[in-house]
Amino acid sequence: MRKLLIITCLLGTVFIAFGQKKKKNRKEKEAAAAVVDSSINYKKLGAPMPAIRMITADKKVLTDKDLANDASLFVIMFNPTCGHCQDETRLIGEHISQFKKTKVILLASPNMETMLSFFEATTNVSKYYPTMQVGLDSADFIIKTFGYEALPQINIYDKDRKLVKVFNGDVPMKDLTPYIE
Repeated sequence: MRKLLIITCLLGTVFIAFGQKKKKNRKEKEAAAAVVDSSINYKKLGAPMPAIRMITADKKVLTDKDLANDASLFVIMFNPTCGHCQDETRLIGEHISQFKKTKVILLASPNMETMLSFFEATTNVSKYYPTMQVGLDSADFIIKTFGYEALPQINIYDKDRKLVKVFNGDVPMKDLTPYIE
């Protein structure tokens, strides 16, 4: 009985110590990330594009390196169930032939994973691949750049990945055209 009590106490101590160490590491990482995030205002025109790490519906991981091109990049933050987001995707899809060098990615928050297939079925966005790709944000891009005004939010980055324009809500094609290459 005494041995069982000692073993239980030792195991409890190990689990508590491990949990505190893990919690400390997580807090250190969060603090380091906060320092980096607060030093750059990614929402300001001219700001560099923060890192992108996107997970597609088929679990493929894309980063900014995969999205490299010598032209502009449209990053659309959206909700798969948002009617405005669906309409804007269809509108861009109807004019996809204009996007010769420009790439378009649609980023949803990670908790929208179950809705990606619904969005793809509703908008037929997969037929515009590889110019237009859809996925989940796994690098906090949305947190760093979303202005919380309206969906969809379209951030346009030039070939040097500097923010040149932000659109919120429904955007007519004539307003997007000057940024397409």
